[in-house]
Amino acid sequence: MPSLAMAAEGSADQGLPKLGLSPGEPQVRSATPSIPFGVSPAQSKEFVLDFHGYLLLPAELGMHERPTVTPPAGQCMQSGGTVFHTPPLMAQDLRSFEYTAVVPKPWVQLNFTYGNSTVSGTTVLAATTLGDAAGYYNIVEQFGVNDAFITVNATKYFHFPFQLHVGAYTGRYGAMGAYDAGRYATPLIARTNTIGETITTGYKLGEFFVVLEQGLGGQLGRPPVGLVPAGWNDFADANVGATLVNHAHLGLAYGGLARLGFHYLFAWTQDDLVKNGNVPNGRITVLGGDLNLTAGRAGHLYFGTAWTKASHAATVSGAIEILNARGGPELIANYLGKNSNGNGSLTTFGAQYDLSVSRLVFGELYTGKSADVLVSLFGVGTAVSSDDKDYNGVSKLKGGAEVTYLMMSWLGVSGRFDHVRLHGSDSKKAFSIFSPRLLFHTGWMNRDEIALQYSYFQSGSDIQVPMGYPPGSDTPANPDRHVFTLSGTFWW
Repeated sequence: MPSLAMAAEGSADQGLPKLGLSPGEPQVRSATPSIPFGVSPAQSKEFVLDFHGYLLLPAELGMHERPTVTPPAGQCMQSGGTVFHTPPLMAQDLRSFEYTAVVPKPWVQLNFTYGNSTVSGTTVLAATTLGDAAGYYNIVEQFGVNDAFITVNATKYFHFPFQLHVGAYTGRYGAMGAYDAGRYATPLIARTNTIGETITTGYKLGEFFVVLEQGLGGQLGRPPVGLVPAGWNDFADANVGATLVNHAHLGLAYGGLARLGFHYLFAWTQDDLVKNGNVPNGRITVLGGDLNLTAGRAGHLYFGTAWTKASHAATVSGAIEILNARGGPELIANYLGKNSNGNGSLTTFGAQYDLSVSRLVFGELYTGKSADVLVSLFGVGTAVSSDDKDYNGVSKLKGGAEVTYLMMSWLGVSGRFDHVRLHGSDSKKAFSIFSPRLLFHTGWMNRDEIALQYSYFQSGSDIQVPMGYPPGSDTPANPDRHVFTLSGTFWW
């Protein structure tokens, strides 16, 4: 697909540093897309078709000890013994701070782009479930056409880099990884889910490159008044209003070594159809900054920080996401508290450092076709200020490390450790995950991976998994202690 990561001679995106992930790029770990048909639209004067895909296919099994229960009349007492859960019971809700991405979830993505170096159209199909293996049909996990947008490269008309996206797509700012959203698969600053426009342009000053980006978008629809939350509509909240998001970004890059970004996002609703208009206008404002250092053999370092201010945010829809929490309602549920009236703020910071030991030792002599040790250190924290006294002053922190030894072209071993604290120093609301893995590939630089992973969860006494549909805290369950995963990953 034409993106800022795949520059073409004379195109708008040549040399333009990315201020976030380009539309259509997978959020989880992957390499820069290859070009199966030999010619990308961004590199062609003629109209051509380009096709990319990403498959992450995990089979998961959770194990725990059966608690002693009182059986129905006439049945024997059940006590002890091992129980199995698939999917596992884990404190790993994608839309809350507890999510670490250490245990993979299904993701299927197909990108189709048709066009040339001036104009192209992209459609992205995606799903987080697979029909043949689904225990029940959940329509909201079959995204269908997830993104569709037109890209116009007007460089030859303006004589400076100029790129325009128009359509429905996601914008992700604060990507902690070199090619993805980082080990936690979470944009640190914010994510937008809108239909609208994004303009990216830039200007080169010697070794420096200044990048400007602006976007404005809304959503195709809002939950109508009287809509009953249900599974088929993803338990939509009819109390959110029509939401618009305006965002602007400034980047300063030096060669291919460093990139400094400043981000501003403002989401607001002023809708008279919500509760007969008897609600205040909702606002979510985000100010952020991040630094990417790509120091060649010394690895890749990311550091970012963001300040999120919410004002009567209950009516702000999922057109904006903060730490994967969609809109004001989930920001309130996961961070600000139900008695906050949607008023409060988050001060967030995060860092990730990735290093190839072979590249560090051998520099440009290392081609990726021999043994290597990969080291990654990562962490995210946020401090909450809220009008709800039970949430005000709460800090949340998660961090970890991963070491991978690629010993042969077909075999590697890896180990990862994560620790998550959901309520400051309260160990009852904290958990750790130890995850060794065996990795199998068909070649040193091939785009496939089969992974066999075991994860041991050590959870505090107050860590429980919400159950029910939708999941609720009134029916919690103890999390599994042992989780086994067999996953296949392939991208092209």
